[in-house]
Amino acid sequence: MRVTLVFLLMFIFVALQISLSPLISIKEIAPNLILIFVFFIAFSFGQTYGIWTGFFSGFLCDTFNSTYFGLNMALFLIIGFIIGTLKVKFYRDNLFIQVIIFAITLLLYEIIYTILLWQFSVGIFFVNILRYSIPQVFYSTLISLFIFSLLRKIPLFATNH
Repeated sequence: MRVTLVFLLMFIFVALQISLSPLISIKEIAPNLILIFVFFIAFSFGQTYGIWTGFFSGFLCDTFNSTYFGLNMALFLIIGFIIGTLKVKFYRDNLFIQVIIFAITLLLYEIIYTILLWQFSVGIFFVNILRYSIPQVFYSTLISLFIFSLLRKIPLFATNH
């Protein structure tokens, strides 16, 4: 049942990312809803869920909205694996810790994504990090508070389940 719910929500988050990004963006900065979902699933349920959710979410993201096919798929899969590994090291009920780890994860994702996208063009790299990545980290982190709280209310996703 949990797997079905994860896949259903994954499609919903991808659809929301594609359709809502232009509507909720602030100066071309939109929250990364898909990464918020991948992080939540990996942090809540471990490596296996993290890897598969990251892979399929990245695949859908790359299919519908990507410059380089496979880039999000690889990065989301790696994030799902790493965060799924960290699941046992942190107290999952503490929302503050979860949000801090998410912010760090998103910042690293943005740096790696920008490096791979701009192929080590140093000038463009720093401009993009300052103009897009840092604001997106703040925006996505704020949105993640709301989304993490909502997802925790789903009985199958409750931390004591």
